[in-house]
Amino acid sequence: VDTEFTAHVDSKGEVKVCLLQCRSLSVPGAAGEVKLPEDVASERVLFRSANFTSGGVVTDVRYILYMDPVAYSRSSLDERKSLGRVVGLINNHPSVVEGKIIMMGPARWGSTNLELGVNVGFSDICNAGVLVEVAREDRGHVPEVSYGTHFFQDLVEAQIIYLPVYPSDAETQFTERFFSKGPNVLATLLPDAGSYTDLIKLIDVPASSGGLHAQLMADPHSRRAICFLR
Repeated sequence: VDTEFTAHVDSKGEVKVCLLQCRSLSVPGAAGEVKLPEDVASERVLFRSANFTSGGVVTDVRYILYMDPVAYSRSSLDERKSLGRVVGLINNHPSVVEGKIIMMGPARWGSTNLELGVNVGFSDICNAGVLVEVAREDRGHVPEVSYGTHFFQDLVEAQIIYLPVYPSDAETQFTERFFSKGPNVLATLLPDAGSYTDLIKLIDVPASSGGLHAQLMADPHSRRAICFLR
């Protein structure tokens, strides 16, 4: 159920809540359980999540777009303003559309506040199979994710799986070396975007893993998800 409301606290501390919208939504994967594999070798796991997820299965993913939250926090305002357009170019590249892509980046995808996350429109991510909001703890602070609310209905209709990942959470497994050490093919696919290689890593999964592809399975009932090489 999608619920939208406002709340006002007056000078006496009394709260007035106004219900603006309440409607049912059909969420991909919610109708049936997704059986997560229990025998995946740890060296093949890219990440696990134990938080809210919309559910579903995406197989044979060739590309992973990864924006490191630390690098993003150190980027300039001008760089952040143009990141969304670069993501859009990646999203619409024929090789990416054909090969499937998982997009991972800091906190709130779609936010107009560049401090909170990547400023993209739905047309910049519409070809993604999975959208991941990475909430990395920094100096004791864990950023809030949007849970896909900036374009939730679009994600539902396009059957794009959404999930948050908290790398510092004890229940989360996050293979940092795969995302940080793997070769970046951004400049190969988009030569004009070579100046963004410090902020955007485009990983060709088979080229980085000896021919394996990424697969993501997310169970909305147990609220668990796993992304692994296969």
